[in-house]
Amino acid sequence: LWCIVVFGERSRPSRPAAWHAMAELYSPMNVQQLTDPGGFSHRSGHDELHFALGVFPKSESMDATNDPRFISGSVIAKRLAAFQTICVVSVLMVNLSIKQMFQLEKIFEKPSGVIAYVGFILMTIVFLLNLATVVILIQQLFMTYRLLTAGPTGFEIAKSYYLNPNIVAMRHGAVKGFFFSLPLFIASTSCMVFVSFDAGGSRELAIPVMILLGVVAIALWVANMKHTAIFKERYALAKQYETPLLMHVDTMSGATGVHIHLAEALAASSA
Repeated sequence: LWCIVVFGERSRPSRPAAWHAMAELYSPMNVQQLTDPGGFSHRSGHDELHFALGVFPKSESMDATNDPRFISGSVIAKRLAAFQTICVVSVLMVNLSIKQMFQLEKIFEKPSGVIAYVGFILMTIVFLLNLATVVILIQQLFMTYRLLTAGPTGFEIAKSYYLNPNIVAMRHGAVKGFFFSLPLFIASTSCMVFVSFDAGGSRELAIPVMILLGVVAIALWVANMKHTAIFKERYALAKQYETPLLMHVDTMSGATGVHIHLAEALAASSA
């Protein structure tokens, strides 16, 4: 056995010196020293901000605290997941609208020039509404998630940011603008269809398509208004039944507390 150990050690290939240096540097003790502000500080040429990056606006990253609550779901995270879907669709709408704006006819001397110009204006409104939706929602998603992971009080801070009146107004305005842009996109598409058929000399064939697209646009608008009205009604109903329930729970909690204090007092007096 002794011969096997000795000859085994001699036959093992020698590791380079760089490997030993890295193993010593990143040993558990040295890693603790590297991350310990009061211990040994291993500095390199990449620890300071590069001079070329100094021209950008000053930025400061938040502390990275590993709070166990980060891995659990929250109400804010579930709501932000819905806004992420709207952001994806808004990006698609921005791409579609900007392409259609350049494809519309720019010759307004023709009889169909007025319809082409109306379609161009509607498509511009669609582009601006969806662009504003993307900018507002992405900023709020980014900042809310940063505040959620800010530390032990991250949820409370993110809640105060999420429910800020200015943030709420911009977020709701962006969502309403997104849903308002969908009927406008269909209406602008009907104008494009008319201009395209008119350029081919078959204007009469475009009229049924325009009527169909107009009806669909109105139907989308009515569906959006109906969804909003039913949601507000159900939310008000939930709040109406929520208040008595919470008052009942508070009353029961107070009564339970009184009973506990009376039992403790009786036990103390009997002792």
